[in-house]
Amino acid sequence: MIKSDLLKKFLIGTGMVFIQVLLFKNLRVFDGEVDLILIYAIWLCTKHNKSESLILVALLALFQDAFTDLWGLHMFSKTLTIFILHSYLNRISENRFIFWQVFLIILGVAYLHNLVFFGLTLFSETYSSGYVFISLTVVSPLMTAIVGSFLHLVRTDR
Repeated sequence: MIKSDLLKKFLIGTGMVFIQVLLFKNLRVFDGEVDLILIYAIWLCTKHNKSESLILVALLALFQDAFTDLWGLHMFSKTLTIFILHSYLNRISENRFIFWQVFLIILGVAYLHNLVFFGLTLFSETYSSGYVFISLTVVSPLMTAIVGSFLHLVRTDR
């Protein structure tokens, strides 16, 4: 039986996928974009065990892939990132962090995610420009970390 809490988190995540696809996909700076689903996945790691987090993140990333026509790239990279970092993120979630610490944590997670994502695009030959490497490894993690840190500042579960 599905818990109502997980269903609620899934529906919130589905809303975030729509926000990601409709809004943040068009807000690009130097061809980099904020990955709202990754920020939500990091938050899910702090609230749920590993298997629940992996299932929720995989489903949300699959929806993201379906809307962006990148079948499997987001799903694999986000699921692998959460699989690798879940125990670390869950363990440090008990601490109270200040803005720059949250910024660095999200920056590191986003950088790892985008490295995995770029490695997958090399195999599938989705992107053929060297400019994409700079966009994925510098601009997108910075933008994701800035937005994620801001969301950490305005959160209500203190």
